[in-house]
Amino acid sequence: MRFRFSGIRRRSVSAVALVGLLALLASALTGCGDARADVADPGVVGAAPAPVLVPSASSGASGVGVASPLTVTSVGGTLSTVAATGPGNRPLGGQFNADHTRWTSAPLDFDSAYTVTAEGRGVDGRPATPLASTFRTVAPRRTLSVESVRPANGQVVGVAMPVSVYFTRAVPDRAAVERTLRVQAGTPTTGSFHWVSDSQVNWRPEQFWAPHTTVTVQAALHGVDLGRGTFGGADFASGFSTGVARSAVGDAAKHTFTLFEDGTPVRTFPASFGRAQYPTQYGMHVAFEKHLSKRMRSDSWGGPKEGEPGFYDEVLPLAVRISGNGEFVHVNTATTRQQGRSNVSHGCVNLSAANGRFFYDWVQIGDPVNIVNSGRPLTPADGDISDWLLPFDQYRAGSSLLTGVTDSAPGPHVAE
Repeated sequence: MRFRFSGIRRRSVSAVALVGLLALLASALTGCGDARADVADPGVVGAAPAPVLVPSASSGASGVGVASPLTVTSVGGTLSTVAATGPGNRPLGGQFNADHTRWTSAPLDFDSAYTVTAEGRGVDGRPATPLASTFRTVAPRRTLSVESVRPANGQVVGVAMPVSVYFTRAVPDRAAVERTLRVQAGTPTTGSFHWVSDSQVNWRPEQFWAPHTTVTVQAALHGVDLGRGTFGGADFASGFSTGVARSAVGDAAKHTFTLFEDGTPVRTFPASFGRAQYPTQYGMHVAFEKHLSKRMRSDSWGGPKEGEPGFYDEVLPLAVRISGNGEFVHVNTATTRQQGRSNVSHGCVNLSAANGRFFYDWVQIGDPVNIVNSGRPLTPADGDISDWLLPFDQYRAGSSLLTGVTDSAPGPHVAE
């Protein structure tokens, strides 16, 4: 009896377990069904948002600026294709970033109509609503560009040569233009811009350039609003370098003209400077023109007019201009006997034929020529390059920006 009872109990436990297992499986199956219902299908509430293709210029917009390129960005996905056309239905080039979430165009033109279309997909593969947009860029009253830069592109100059940027018209907003300019030196150099006129701004280092320095000048003007309906035209880039550190000192009291290289005297020549009535003006000059021969008239710089005592009109050889007021270092064989003894010129530095030839061949455009011990100072009104006549703090005050100072970082030579 005990044996049969025990057997019956085992069968009853097994049956109960089986019923429980079936119930558990049914419950699990029901639970799986509920879990599937909790996962959102595409297109229903809770799904990943559809990607949106966003152009930087709104469709139908007019007066769109051209300082920045057109961009198309995929928000929540990637871009598949972007196509844009501009004036004359010509294709507008552009490129994608690495993950195809952004496309950036080539520069835009002024006063032009553009059309852009784009397609893309979301992270879940769903296509974005295609983009189709048109807009028109700003039509400026006038444009302003860089006409030229001195030193010229590729030129090698002396260590005193400032950078001069000449514009095609008067600048309405100097600060706006100055923000677009950059002077970058291979040797870190502190300097400042200084406005010479409404159409010219210069930049000079605090001290002379280091020799053998590569310098680039850039103007990112394109499309920049410069005020009064004027917009920046083309961007500009140029580069130059400095040569050997050469300089000259003319002592009007000692009647000497001494040449230095890397701070060491290399030659001292006897010279004749301006007579008392027309003294060679003291101060830091810069050699900025070289002429194998140069016609010189006294009335060209405010001296004696034709028919007046002291008038001259002659062609002189090997002339190096050192200021804009008619001062040159040149050969004058008529004053050879006075050279080293007395000052008899109308303001120029006179050298003998041999000494003048040596200086002409040796000097670089941009070399400093310092005149000392004369009776009249050189002033900004006297010369084309007067940048070194002002202490740096005063020079910096001629900048239109509050800081006024640029710390030039090392950088590569940039060709125009």
